[in-house]
Amino acid sequence: MDEGLFNYERTHTLLDGSEGGESLLKAVEAMRKAANDGHAAAANNFGTLLHHGRGVHQDLTAARAYYHQAAETGLPNARFNLGFLLVRGLGGEKDEARARTLFLLAAEDGDLDAITHLGAMMMAGAGGPQDFESALSWWARGVDLGDSRCAFNLGIAHAGGHAGDVNFVAAWYWFKQAQRFGNDGATAELDRLDMVMSEEEQAAVIACTSR
Repeated sequence: MDEGLFNYERTHTLLDGSEGGESLLKAVEAMRKAANDGHAAAANNFGTLLHHGRGVHQDLTAARAYYHQAAETGLPNARFNLGFLLVRGLGGEKDEARARTLFLLAAEDGDLDAITHLGAMMMAGAGGPQDFESALSWWARGVDLGDSRCAFNLGIAHAGGHAGDVNFVAAWYWFKQAQRFGNDGATAELDRLDMVMSEEEQAAVIACTSR
């Protein structure tokens, strides 16, 4: 077993059942060593520790460097994490175009955080051209993977006319999906729709639920 893998596996042994203290510090040090030995997942995880200041002093610049190291290997969640810092200008300069590219690469590998954020950037035209159709397509893919945020976003898009004409029935469908996935905000949106939908739209909703 190479040293990077050994240190990475050791961190999980130390973190199991650990709530802090000496075990956490040992785990952080083992994660750092594994990351510096070139273990991609360890680099991403150590970047996360630096990002959030868990077991180490928060250092967004260093977090960005470790995320970059891991992202260069193609690790989807590292690509998302690096994109997250880039799109907000944390730990260095803001770069929406690069963030959007990273989100796209991670989304293509099924990373749900990336899918959610990529759709939002496409919808807003951030980091590249505005592309409603692609945004909706990515969010629909996220729903297929069980993501409540994507279902909620589709509801917002249809209710606000960002998917073409305002379509309260389609919005209701997506908010209902989000609610089924456990999205707390979806219930309030469903209540709002109930107050503004026409009788015909209400009937269409009832028809959908009876199928």
